[in-house]
Amino acid sequence: MTPTDIASQRARLRSDIRLAARALPTHYPLGTFIAVNPLAGLQTMPFEQAVRRASDVYGMRGTLPETVFRALHRQGRITDADLDAVLIRRHPNLADEPELHLAGRTVTAIELLRADLLHGQTGPEPLRRFTTHAEQVSVRLAADIDAHAATWCAAFLGGGSWPMPGRADGFYPAWRELARSDRTLPRAVRKRLRANAERADDAVLQALDALGIGDDDRVTYLQAHLTRLPGWAAHIHWGTDRGAGIDLLQYLAMRLSYEAAFVPEPPDAPVAEPPRPATPTARERAAHLLRVWDTDIVAEDELATAARILAALPLAAREMVWQQAFESHYQDHLLTALATTPAKAAAPVHTQLVTCIDTRSEGLRRHLESCGGYQTFGFAGFFAVAIRFTGLLGGDPADLCPVLISPNHDVTEEPADSRGANRQISGATGLAAAETAFHTAKQSLTGPFTLAEAAGWLAAPLAAAKTAAPATVGTLRHRLRELIAPPAATVLAVAGMPRNERVLFAQALFQSIGLVRDFGRLLVLCGHHSTTENNPYQASLDCGACGGQSGAPNARTAALILNDPEVREELRGSGIDIPADTLVVAAVHDTTTDRVTVLDDHLIPASHRADIDRLTADLAQAGDALAAERCADLPGAPRRRSPAKAARHVAARSLDWAQVYPEWGLAGNAAFIIAPRDITAGIDLQRRAFLHSYDADVDADGTALETIMTAPLVVAQWINCQYYFSTVAPDAFGAGTKTIHNVVGDAGVLAGHVGDLRLGLPKQSIRFGDRLIHEPQRLLAIIQAPLSRVDTVIERNTLLQQLFDNDWVAVAAREDTHDSWRRWTRSGWRIWHETDRPTTTHTKEMIR
Repeated sequence: MTPTDIASQRARLRSDIRLAARALPTHYPLGTFIAVNPLAGLQTMPFEQAVRRASDVYGMRGTLPETVFRALHRQGRITDADLDAVLIRRHPNLADEPELHLAGRTVTAIELLRADLLHGQTGPEPLRRFTTHAEQVSVRLAADIDAHAATWCAAFLGGGSWPMPGRADGFYPAWRELARSDRTLPRAVRKRLRANAERADDAVLQALDALGIGDDDRVTYLQAHLTRLPGWAAHIHWGTDRGAGIDLLQYLAMRLSYEAAFVPEPPDAPVAEPPRPATPTARERAAHLLRVWDTDIVAEDELATAARILAALPLAAREMVWQQAFESHYQDHLLTALATTPAKAAAPVHTQLVTCIDTRSEGLRRHLESCGGYQTFGFAGFFAVAIRFTGLLGGDPADLCPVLISPNHDVTEEPADSRGANRQISGATGLAAAETAFHTAKQSLTGPFTLAEAAGWLAAPLAAAKTAAPATVGTLRHRLRELIAPPAATVLAVAGMPRNERVLFAQALFQSIGLVRDFGRLLVLCGHHSTTENNPYQASLDCGACGGQSGAPNARTAALILNDPEVREELRGSGIDIPADTLVVAAVHDTTTDRVTVLDDHLIPASHRADIDRLTADLAQAGDALAAERCADLPGAPRRRSPAKAARHVAARSLDWAQVYPEWGLAGNAAFIIAPRDITAGIDLQRRAFLHSYDADVDADGTALETIMTAPLVVAQWINCQYYFSTVAPDAFGAGTKTIHNVVGDAGVLAGHVGDLRLGLPKQSIRFGDRLIHEPQRLLAIIQAPLSRVDTVIERNTLLQQLFDNDWVAVAAREDTHDSWRRWTRSGWRIWHETDRPTTTHTKEMIR
């Protein structure tokens, strides 16, 4: 072939790999664990079609099993009315069908379909349809190739103390050099590997040709290889443009070279797709229902009519009907609760609190508001300041902003008191040096033997104490650390940020949440983080809006900006008048302990000390009440839960190195509300809703609404999908149980000591035993704004069109509190029809 032909082949291969990679999720490192939609590459398809495609690729389920849905129906979490409404929405013509007479029983078409849902035969288990030649030859052979691939990926990406030889040259050259002399491989395999091409793309083409894969089958075949170890493939895909030294091309070159070496001859004939298990026909389903009704005697024409109606709902579509009914039950009752909440008279406000939109903040806001005198708002937890932050102790800077944007300002932490700062830095440096020496000794050739003898007498009692009395040991450890490296007063350097940009940050915050007047004496910006021990998934509990890290630096940065007199003067020109006696303070909410800490205490003037004391007391009271509320669902929590006892319990959980259920994170998330707090105030949303404040009257041009819908709402959908698929497809997109996890550097975790990186969330984040803590439902976006404004935002953004058109997110909206909720559809807005649901005076039941 000519050089042009070769270049063309290589270019097409890269294009095919990009197409094949659409089935892969993105897998962030553990240190910045960010929730993602595992099927984001398939969002151009309708949700139902996308999960069916993923089922073919991964052999996974797209919803809960029908048996679980039927159990939920028996519990009243799905009602007959829910099922009927969905059936009518999906098959409106069936409502006009005449009644059927079956063996003396009169039923409507909808009732027949509902009976099939409740009592019909269940479908077969999902089956992975697209397979590799190695899978077709032998399950053991495919597993061997996976084991070799996983071993090399761990060696290259695992961050071990002994680096993989040749790593600096990139993954494929290093592997090619080492694998040819791998004595664990048969001699014939090693011989074939020595003939591998020097370039990764040529090696892939060479292997595909040897395996007999034609051009038309190439994307599907590459996808079959990528989904054999989707965790490693997803993490490699994430690192492609980040200088990791490995990409999917090099990874596939290694996998396909192994397969071509182990399976030197392609099959004589194309191997057919695995046969799907037989599914009952519509006639067999009708006959089964008759047996459920204790009759086998029915006229032939009656049986044929029943079969015709059942054919309208294929067996493969039944689980999606259940899913829609499950979602509708929650959504209808939530919208009813929001529509019937009486307006409350405005009360004097002394403090305004802006929290992250995180669902866990809903409980804190609710309990704090009950103290009186507080007004709360929701905004993404980076508070509009996208920064790259370096703490007092130095180290690598952290990007504290959503992954959708890039930080454009460096903020550093500097000492307010040089003596205190020097003492903290000296103590922390000494502790870090001791820890580094300990780990270096463990990882040396002979050190572990000496270390075990020397440290064993201390390590064993300490491990026993940490297990038996984690709270006591954790408290002592923290006090010891503070004694050695006491926290110092610091300030953040934001003076280098241009004033016009600081003003823009402030405008973005205030105009988005609708706070432009009537400021109280205190304005609190409350970020969040979590405190846990021995938890690789720590970042999943921190602030996603801050890149999976604490939001405290963002809150401190924003507070400094908003207290700047020059910024305030500029804001007055845009109609945002912050009084001179309004103090902006930063705080951080620990979502594991429900403690809220006011930050930068040394910057608080004496004039506001009494206000801060009141705030601190009320936050402690609200935190205790929230802890008592959360303890109702935490395994092992005390049954008799006074607020004080609950607060002590959650504090102890955060220090327990054996605790696999430190908190539930964002489990249960199901709604994203873009509206003034007035419509949700006083309602117990059970920490299931993201709350983003929005006042349409302040946002005449729709800029704030567009920002909310294209950034925070999109990120919330990622979170929602991560929890959804970790629950319904735990084998493909969940991380398994924490109890057998082994950490591989910062790349991720393995279940055991070998194998694939686990995707998504661990079992202990979504369920306890057989009880679902996270109920997998697609996100409902609730918007109070002019419908024409919502339409304009959707029309301008292709991503929103994909999410809404393809049913990844449902949308309900109304112009103001006097209007009815409307459902967004491809053909326009429709009244939210489910108005005939039974209601109750108990708000908690209404939105369950």
